[in-house]
Amino acid sequence: MLIEINSDTLFITNRLKEIDENYYVVFNTIKNKYELHNSAQIGCTYCLTSINEGLDERLIDLARKTKRENLKTLIEEIDKHNEKLSKQQNNKILQQIGENL
Repeated sequence: MLIEINSDTLFITNRLKEIDENYYVVFNTIKNKYELHNSAQIGCTYCLTSINEGLDERLIDLARKTKRENLKTLIEEIDKHNEKLSKQQNNKILQQIGENL
């Protein structure tokens, strides 16, 4: 069940509306997590799930980071991270090959 959160002690819901007036927060009782939704999205309002247990500033940071206007930067960040993981995996494989030889 989703419970819409209209107010909170840290004004997170209000501050999210400053980023996008169509944002709203729900508490997902099945996942026991807060979710960010956008009423302007057609078909599905879901945007993201908070990785934290509480409703705090980190959800605002995540909302800002994942806004459509930041898509190019976000994709570059993901690509750099994936490249780093790939290099680490290749180095690990080369190290194992060297040890086995």
